[in-house]
This record gives sequence, C-alpha cells and structure tokens, in this order.
Amino acid sequence: MLDQGLLKEFKCAGCGDCCRWTGAVLLTNHDITTLANHLKLAEPDFIEIHTRLASNRIQLALLDKPDGSCFFLDGDQCGIYTARPEQCRSFPHAWRVPEGCPALDELREV
Repeated sequence: MLDQGLLKEFKCAGCGDCCRWTGAVLLTNHDITTLANHLKLAEPDFIEIHTRLASNRIQLALLDKPDGSCFFLDGDQCGIYTARPEQCRSFPHAWRVPEGCPALDELREV
C-alpha cells in the first residue's frame, strides 16, 4: 500500500496511464450489474461481449485492447467513468504502485 500522506495529496491527472498498464481489471458481481446497466445490455450479453476469464480462473475481467490497454479507454479518458469497476475506483488507495503514475511520481519527488 502507499504512504497515507501521499494518498491524502493525490489528485488524478486524468492521463489514462493506469488504464494502459498490463494486468486485469477484475470484476465483482456488482461491477457486472452496474456496467451492463450503464451500457444498456443484459448481463449475459455484457459478459459475452466485454469480459474474459481472469487468470485466477474464478473471476471475470474486462477485455483489453490488442495493445493491452483497457477496452473502454478512449484517448486518455474512461468511456465508462461513472460506472467504472471497483478496482478502478480504488486506484491508487488499494494498489501497490511503485512508479508509473505521473501524479504519484510527482508527489514522491517533492
């Protein structure tokens, strides 16, 4: 986890870098319901179109673009921001971020 002092000062720069990192956006049942509703899809359709089985083989994850970025990343903006998954909402508070987030990296330099 990150230093609490850094977290209090953190302000997202909206650069989208975290949405380009490799890994999986793991989905909860609540995330699936919220995203399906947001996209006006039935849950089974959302699952079929926008998810894959995560490497842990017990959870679904959002699909990635061929370059590894989030399927819903549009330029530097999240196309589902108001309905984004809990994993995304918790950034960076519940994450281990050694480097690569410009806003956190700048705070660390101060």
